[in-house]
Amino acid sequence: MPQVRYRHSFSTRLRGIGAIVENRLLDNPLNITLELTRRCNAKCDYCNHWKEQKQTEQELADFVAIVKRFDPFSVTICGGEPFMRRDALDIISGVINAPGWRYTSIITNGWFLSEEKAERLLATGISQVNVSLNFPDARQDNDRKLPGLFKKISHIIPWMTSRGANVQLNTIIMNDNLDDVVPIARLAAEWGATVMYTLYSELPADNHGHLFPPERQARLLEVLDELKEVKRTLGTVANTQWYFDMIPAYVSGQTIGGCTAGKKTLHISPGGMVRPCAELDPVSHYTEYDHRTIAPVTCTRCFQACRGEVQAPITLKRVAETLRG
Repeated sequence: MPQVRYRHSFSTRLRGIGAIVENRLLDNPLNITLELTRRCNAKCDYCNHWKEQKQTEQELADFVAIVKRFDPFSVTICGGEPFMRRDALDIISGVINAPGWRYTSIITNGWFLSEEKAERLLATGISQVNVSLNFPDARQDNDRKLPGLFKKISHIIPWMTSRGANVQLNTIIMNDNLDDVVPIARLAAEWGATVMYTLYSELPADNHGHLFPPERQARLLEVLDELKEVKRTLGTVANTQWYFDMIPAYVSGQTIGGCTAGKKTLHISPGGMVRPCAELDPVSHYTEYDHRTIAPVTCTRCFQACRGEVQAPITLKRVAETLRG
């Protein structure tokens, strides 16, 4: 099976590295996650978005203003399900075309990605399309409570990658799908995509049912070793090895500090309120928030990739891998 390569040109990757250096020198946030809405058509039992009442939702100009204010290296568009908003594509285009350079991605469950919608999404110039996938088959339908979802995903992802799109699967590593984690990486290779894994956290819905019991932790270590080999041979795994290496310590009960939420990564609610991360309470409106002066968070209650990958050390090897693609 051929090794998957990222679909960005060498010049784009080089420009991205330059943008990261500039970002660090200016001490701007590395990433801002923009919640277009909290509404969602899925009913996952580890997320409460779909249970919430509709919140106030900003307009396009507000989202562009956020990007201008913080000038991050990357922007992630998410929800809820972002395509619950009819103007989602307009907002994405506005964020991409705002002054400056940034890496812009979207996280979606894939339900709304018809060929026509996907074509319009790719036409915005989006850097990366992330599609959530926890099971490599129709069990994904039950995971999201959306019958027919896997069939949609298994069609549209190869459709997009065949057109040069950079598509990444977002997969939660949890007790339920532990034996499916490696098959998902192989499925990503088959589809021409990559995959980013994140360790399950009970925080979003206080659901402890998907955590690893002690008797399953040995199997988790085996899977992490298998992923290391898949990462080396197929090139479909986007995580740093450092993140995988730290997971056993966290699962065994060790405290991992150093979270940069609220300083290097910001989460903006549909109404413009800043939360250090998706699981913490709002701090202030984005117009009043100063990431440089706020105290670092002390929370150590998760080790999801959104914090772990940001904490991963930048090495010459990682830079070289990025340039090679």
